[in-house]
Amino acid sequence: RLNPDYEDNKGISYYISGLPDESPSPALVDKYSKIIWEKYLRRAVSTSANKLYSTVLQDDHQSMEEILGEHIRLLEEIKNIRPTRLNDIEDIVEETRELVNTGDNIIKFGIPALDIPAGGMTRKEITVLGGRPGHGKTTLVVNIVRSLIELGNKVIIFNREMSNPEMIRKLVVMEGKNLSYSKIRKGDLNGSTDEFNKSIDKIKDKYKNNLLMFDDVKTLDEAMLEISRHKPDVIIDDYIQLISCPDTLERRFQIEKIVQDYKWICKKENCSALLVSQLNRDIEKRYEPRPRLSDYSESGVIEQTAESALFVWYGYVFNDEEYSPYQSEIISAKTRYGKVTSEVVGFNGDRCRFYTTKEEALKDTPK
Repeated sequence: RLNPDYEDNKGISYYISGLPDESPSPALVDKYSKIIWEKYLRRAVSTSANKLYSTVLQDDHQSMEEILGEHIRLLEEIKNIRPTRLNDIEDIVEETRELVNTGDNIIKFGIPALDIPAGGMTRKEITVLGGRPGHGKTTLVVNIVRSLIELGNKVIIFNREMSNPEMIRKLVVMEGKNLSYSKIRKGDLNGSTDEFNKSIDKIKDKYKNNLLMFDDVKTLDEAMLEISRHKPDVIIDDYIQLISCPDTLERRFQIEKIVQDYKWICKKENCSALLVSQLNRDIEKRYEPRPRLSDYSESGVIEQTAESALFVWYGYVFNDEEYSPYQSEIISAKTRYGKVTSEVVGFNGDRCRFYTTKEEALKDTPK
């Protein structure tokens, strides 16, 4: 009999009342039988391995062949008892039918120059975006984030080059009317305080549910953990050369691991990834500085693994007489499921925005 004044009685009574839940039932006979059989096989394999080790040292070939045969049989038993990852062909066909009918496997950028090559990004695939410093690749990323959110996607972004507040500053300028990025960075709100506050409030409401930002995730493992935890539609990593990797790996193997791991997490979580990559400095030594696939840092694995390889190229940096400051170019150098294209677009750095035409970019210049 339990003493009603004894504090541990509550825990004991919970234990007793919970016993039926832990007891095997007839419905679970098959499951528990497999567990017991697998544990037996593990012990048998361990014993067999020890016997094989001893026999090898004794140089007894006849006994070794018998024990080796038994050891292989036990290993096969363990392999066969584990659940298979094989998918039924009928299930795969039906999944394909649903994807075609719903179009759910395509995630549109919502930016014409990026959607023209293949209609957008494909779930379970990665897209790589490259550009030299000063060409607006991070600004393009912010434009992509804004568009993806407006289309109802959940986005997770790892800001490795800039801080989260710096990205918010760009969003504030984009979402506001007649705001200047150069002035916002300096804290100059003369005559724009009301518009600035309206834009801040708009961002709080518009992005609060579907945008997750990290600027303190240093390693690839930390990034994978956050992705598995939050399960986004789109992952953006800006940029992959800044991911901390073990020093034991050569740089090309580090990049290979990063790209391959992102490929697998996209498959696992049914999402798409946009990886921002730095380009080699050799591009600036060429007579024709327009980027190409070989300009990616450690380009081999990027070319092989990525579904699409994109570049943003701002010609005004190289020749301010030939190119307009309100014009940029988005180059699709590789598109697995579409076409290779090059689209001239409008660009206004002080408004942190890309446009369909340079005329639109010029018209939107802050006053």
